[in-house]
Amino acid sequence: MEKTLNRLLIAGTNSGCGKTTLVSGLLTALSLRGEKVCSFKCGPDYIDPMFHASALHTPCRNLDLQFLDENMLRYRMAMGSEGFDLAVTEGVMGYYDGVGLTNRASSYRVAVTTATPVVLAVNVRGAAHSVLATISGFANLYPDSNVKGVVLNRCAPMLYPKLKEAILEYFHGAIQPLGYLPDLPDVTLESRHLGLITAQEMEDLQGKLRLLADQVEKSVDMDGLLRLATQAPKLRWETPALPQRGSPVRVAVAMDKAFCFYYQDNLDLLRDLGAEIVPFSPLEDPALPEDIQGL
Repeated sequence: MEKTLNRLLIAGTNSGCGKTTLVSGLLTALSLRGEKVCSFKCGPDYIDPMFHASALHTPCRNLDLQFLDENMLRYRMAMGSEGFDLAVTEGVMGYYDGVGLTNRASSYRVAVTTATPVVLAVNVRGAAHSVLATISGFANLYPDSNVKGVVLNRCAPMLYPKLKEAILEYFHGAIQPLGYLPDLPDVTLESRHLGLITAQEMEDLQGKLRLLADQVEKSVDMDGLLRLATQAPKLRWETPALPQRGSPVRVAVAMDKAFCFYYQDNLDLLRDLGAEIVPFSPLEDPALPEDIQGL
């Protein structure tokens, strides 16, 4: 099967380069523009999808090649993007970082598997001409890198025009400079101790997302990103054989500030197979929900 799906993958040079901040601001800005956008996250990450969901008010889904084969991953992307015109996927760690010291299950492998154009987020604080070497290394490590654009993070507004000109000249238009984010210490979403501060715990998250969206609109080439997303080929997959829908059962699922790390597709699959999801809070509720057949 196949479908037309405009899509982008926002990758990073490493953890902490600003891709979550960029993606959260971009998703919020796209939503405020009225775009029908959904989001995905590479790998086994639960924190970042919460920020995506806060920006879009719709669930974010994981694309994890450690758990899924390539066809199932494309199928889950196809199902998770039903009703949306645009899909934005956030990478994990550095673009090529996978299992151990390999690229297996990396953001790169997800981009290749889904034939998704890649925009690289590069932290340029303390660098200038060396930025070209960083971009070139990521774009050229493998011939199918699919790196098509770059957004410069922690970039001084006065420096960006010169870096933009240098990128256009050096790469002859093959890699597009698509804007920048200045240093934003008051709204960054990256500096989370061990990644264990969830979206629900961040003070005034919606206000921070609005400020990020305002900055994205000012300094990121939104139209250029949308044009790049339209260059993605049709998404193709084979529908997998799933178990038959069973008898209805009520399954209690712990959901609160302590119990919030879930793959959305797992919950969807339970519903598809006949389960009624009954949320409860071990922190707040005095007892399990009534009339449940599973936990």
